[in-house]
Amino acid sequence: MGSQALTDQQLLDALRAGVERSSNLIAWITDFHGGPVTTEYILTADIARELIDRHYEVAVEFANRKLVNGLTARKGVKARKLLGSRRTDVVVLNNGLSPAALIEVKIGVRSLGKIKGDLAKLAGTIALLKSPYAARVVAAVVYQVHVTGTDKMEWRDQLLPAIQKIETRIERELERYRFTASGYSFAIHPLQSSTEGITERAIEDDGHEKTLGAHGHATRFYAVIIRSTRVPPPPPRTVAELKAQLDE
Repeated sequence: MGSQALTDQQLLDALRAGVERSSNLIAWITDFHGGPVTTEYILTADIARELIDRHYEVAVEFANRKLVNGLTARKGVKARKLLGSRRTDVVVLNNGLSPAALIEVKIGVRSLGKIKGDLAKLAGTIALLKSPYAARVVAAVVYQVHVTGTDKMEWRDQLLPAIQKIETRIERELERYRFTASGYSFAIHPLQSSTEGITERAIEDDGHEKTLGAHGHATRFYAVIIRSTRVPPPPPRTVAELKAQLDE
């Protein structure tokens, strides 16, 4: 495949469609009551499938050191030593050499602490790339937040505030995290509409009487989009400028 770059919107569209695949699967196996994705492999696979369907060059569990190679690495960078065995869940590649998108997936998130390591890993990998390559990469941490209903929390007006409390906490924690990670922008994007993700407690009706069924739940998905704010140099006008950029 030829060289490709993704805009934030193109990646978000693919992530939303991947999340929808996983949500539809869970709905089907729970008789449409829904629930959380219980393994990251399901969500990872559905996101990868969606990107493949959109004709991107996709790899799963890709070694980060292969992204920081002789073509893309900043001068003096020893990727094998710095990155070791670290891998990224889903990668979109350009001709198998340079990264266009990096995606990590997490479930069971209730605070930024659960994804902070993923944010640092993705930003740290981008930092090792020459600025023209770093500027082209869009990275994302896709995460699921789930609140389980109880006998005291079973309807929409109870479940919605519970998950909104977690959403607000993560947003505030990300605001503080930004100050420790200069050189990058971080933005949270919902991967569902505002009306999705809340399922009230089931009501069972056998034709004679109605009884309470499975507990409700709030299950939502988000992505933190990461971009390098390092400004790439302008196109070289001389051989000397080209050499300087190659030696970055």
